[in-house]
Amino acid sequence: MRKAKIVISENADFDLSEIADWYNEINKKLIWLFLKDFKKTIKHISENPFSCEFRYGNFRIAYLKRFPFGIHYQFDENKNMLKIFSVFHTSRNPENWKERK
Repeated sequence: MRKAKIVISENADFDLSEIADWYNEINKKLIWLFLKDFKKTIKHISENPFSCEFRYGNFRIAYLKRFPFGIHYQFDENKNMLKIFSVFHTSRNPENWKERK
């Protein structure tokens, strides 16, 4: 299977901005470490979109290795497209995420 095209939703883009702002307040180096972990996870799921389990209906979640976040996504096999719906902290109430989709 070839690498899937990645589309990031407005909600996921907003999530990434909030995460960057949060880590910027703590330590600027954390932003780069987070982005490195995020990109590595995105690369993995774009090459292996079926590797993560289904959660919340037809949404899959890929968890970052070093940071407590899950990437909520769907994969359209016909279009070979992976759409990211959110980047959600694992300690947050999942009901909040479900309301956003």
